[in-house]
Amino acid sequence: MEDDTLAGHLAALGLTEPEISRYLRLLSAPADPGGDPGGGAEPDGASRAAEDRRLIALGLAAVSPAGARTLIPVPPGTALELLSRRSALRLKEAQAAVTAAYERYRRRHPAAGDGTAAEELTGEDAERRLAAALTAAEDEVLCLDNQPPVWRGELGTATAVSLMRRGVRHRTVYAQAAFDRPGHLSGAVEPRMAAGEQARTLPGLPVWLTLIDDRVAFVAGPPADGDDACRGLLAVRPGALLTALRALFEACWDRALPLPVPQATGSSAATRPGPAERRILAMLAAGAPDSQIVRELGVSRRTFFRRMELLMAQAGAGSRFQLALQAQRRGWL
Repeated sequence: MEDDTLAGHLAALGLTEPEISRYLRLLSAPADPGGDPGGGAEPDGASRAAEDRRLIALGLAAVSPAGARTLIPVPPGTALELLSRRSALRLKEAQAAVTAAYERYRRRHPAAGDGTAAEELTGEDAERRLAAALTAAEDEVLCLDNQPPVWRGELGTATAVSLMRRGVRHRTVYAQAAFDRPGHLSGAVEPRMAAGEQARTLPGLPVWLTLIDDRVAFVAGPPADGDDACRGLLAVRPGALLTALRALFEACWDRALPLPVPQATGSSAATRPGPAERRILAMLAAGAPDSQIVRELGVSRRTFFRRMELLMAQAGAGSRFQLALQAQRRGWL
């Protein structure tokens, strides 16, 4: 069963069936200094030599110093991590190539994007366009919240929580004045943070901003005196202005102070991690390496990483440092 699982991972990362079989044979049989370590039924010599060269090129095997014809396998954990990194790099390269091709197309055909950096939206059209863009979010949503909401607060919160549940990261900087809105803290901010939003605060912010996947941003200035809501938005397309808005958000984020994660009421026992998970968190907070935690728990690395993924999802953390920090704030340690 473990071989089937490993074979599935290797296939998903681009290895062919003969290459997978060859690697599994290397893992399952002891090395033979006088010949092939794989044993069992083998393909012809030319095919095997090609598979060996491919495994060496992928970093899944190496030539043993004991014999020029002997291959030794790289441990599966290391091999899968290396292949995953290569796969992620190829994906980034493909995305960069597509982006560059689109930019070349856009420069040759400026009319396709109306040739404008931003579009003004008002009324129901602003709410509809913002909702559609958020629903299509795939990676990350960044927000500067400095004034009454540009759309109904309960709709915005429900959308944000739904996105985070399917893995879209949220980071928001709240102006202190935002907490003056009646019910905004308990009805909007705390539910988002409980769902995993990373939130910080500053005394004031220059604009209201929602930036989605670095592909579109919605911007609003402060409302006019006496207004309780924004009158309209600017929808900003990719370009210099969008890049500047991203830099503005990151500058505000770096200067802002973290908001404490709200403690659940009436359900802390249900959401509090169990003893084994709290032991993992304590060792993480103490700086223990993975190998030591696995030994202390007496579990497989696979089980350990699965528990880590669940803990990070439960805490809404994007890194181990954030997980340890969230665990302390939530009283899990």
